[in-house]
Amino acid sequence: MYEKIVVATDGSSCGNRAVAAAADMAQKYDAQLNVVHVLMHGSPPESLRHMAEIEHLVDVHPDAGVALDNVPALAMSASQTAQAHVEHAVIEAIGTKVLQRAVDAAKDAGAKKVDGALLEGDAARKIVDATRDHNANLIVLGSRGLSSFKRLLVGSVSQKVSQMAECACLIVR
Repeated sequence: MYEKIVVATDGSSCGNRAVAAAADMAQKYDAQLNVVHVLMHGSPPESLRHMAEIEHLVDVHPDAGVALDNVPALAMSASQTAQAHVEHAVIEAIGTKVLQRAVDAAKDAGAKKVDGALLEGDAARKIVDATRDHNANLIVLGSRGLSSFKRLLVGSVSQKVSQMAECACLIVR
């Protein structure tokens, strides 16, 4: 029935349940399972920065020990660029960890053919694009992820994916 499945996860409990459901289906149908994680936009929450620091995923304090009080305004833009680079590195490191855990969980659940991809951009668009790229005939994703207030303003990723997808969607609660 399903030969190629794409599952999207953000590391949330709903995302983890989506991975489990997709892995179960991939195992039952001997399907190719493609796990995708779309990197978040903007600055990472302080809790993620702290986790990245504790787990030594990235150096989250590249300017430690440097006093910026007397730095000219032009140099500050370089400092801000460095900070943006650190924030992206934190997001990428966390995303890589989320993706690897999901791939491992899918394999542990019995899925035999599992690949993972880290994507960047609009989450719904990237998930649908990945589905097309892999010629998948099923998308599995959680009903709610890590976003909160933003979801109320622009709609959830699962809603957008289900409207844009050209194949079946399974939304896991």
